[in-house]
Amino acid sequence: MSGPHVDPGATDASTVRVLHVDDDSAYLDLTATYLERIDEAFEVRSETDVDDAIETLATAPIDCVVSDYDMPGTDGLTLLQRVRDRGIEIPFVLFTGKGSEEIASEAISAGATDYIQKRGGDDQYEVLANRVRNAVDQHRSRVALAESEERLSRFIDQSPLGTIEYDDAFRIVRVNPAAEEILGYDESELLGGTWAPFVPESEQRHVAALERDLLSDKGGYQSVNENVRSDGERIRCAWHNQVVTDADGAVIGVFSQFEDVTEAEARKREIERSNAVLSTALDALPVGMLVEDADRRVIRVNEWLYDQFDVDGDPETAAGRDCRELAVELSEKFADPEAFVERIERIVENRRPIDGERLALADGDTLILTYRPIDLPDGDGHLWAYRRARPSERTD
Repeated sequence: MSGPHVDPGATDASTVRVLHVDDDSAYLDLTATYLERIDEAFEVRSETDVDDAIETLATAPIDCVVSDYDMPGTDGLTLLQRVRDRGIEIPFVLFTGKGSEEIASEAISAGATDYIQKRGGDDQYEVLANRVRNAVDQHRSRVALAESEERLSRFIDQSPLGTIEYDDAFRIVRVNPAAEEILGYDESELLGGTWAPFVPESEQRHVAALERDLLSDKGGYQSVNENVRSDGERIRCAWHNQVVTDADGAVIGVFSQFEDVTEAEARKREIERSNAVLSTALDALPVGMLVEDADRRVIRVNEWLYDQFDVDGDPETAAGRDCRELAVELSEKFADPEAFVERIERIVENRRPIDGERLALADGDTLILTYRPIDLPDGDGHLWAYRRARPSERTD
């Protein structure tokens, strides 16, 4: 518990709300007048009774308590103890006419933020205002830092990415639940150690080089490495490393976030193998092949089609070409270019299989067209096959 307080990020956070406790009401009024005159951000609330002061702390936003030491039936240190017992951690300044090193030492030991002896003259209020302002500013900074660290801690704990925090010597100081699940280790098994348990020996030289680059802030920010789980299973993980530096640029820590990409990389390799086989098979066919997506863009076209229609360019780089434009380009090879383009559009619209349709070429030869509608992950697609007609298939 910290009692009602001012959010350091709020629009009125510049206001300093002071609760002044003293059994001398005249002195309270004088102090409030001086403090609010010295610093317009000060708002001073005065109480002569300790119980009333405790009630105020429970119900009003207060940034700092200023208390006399010697009061009827109690003293400032007792008030301090009551404040701290309620979990209220705002600054507490003992401002008293009783001056002794013993009281000052006792006040600081009891958890007072500062101890100021009352003196004659107006300068004492300048000193009090400066001490209160400094105490409040430092407290707000600590609160803001603690809240920021709490938010970061929650983010790390709830992140679906594995997260490991290292200190400036690259010793592990934190492991989040996602990292425990991916690597199979409990945080307690890794704290204080290095990455060696989950990096196989074959990768350790590579990872050590990444560590050196990170500590010198020269690289190593992203990598894909083979890792080993606690049960010995080998996995591949994509790592994203963030170096944390101080105001002078010195590395004070490293955050490493990672995910298991074993299955994703296996799927990628399988797709690459399948594509390589498909590409080789298409190019080996004595038939012109064209595959297009739902947006009428080329997915794959083979060499036969480009060669037979004398199309400019490399079929390897044809992916993404507009198939409507390509149809117009190919139409010049047909006896009736306009009819060819219109026929293609009707076939696409109808999406019905076509087998053995004859298409007359401008050179007197005949092409045989086969068409199949295909279902793609991202929508409807189209597969076209063209071959030269055998003599028995040519039109008279």
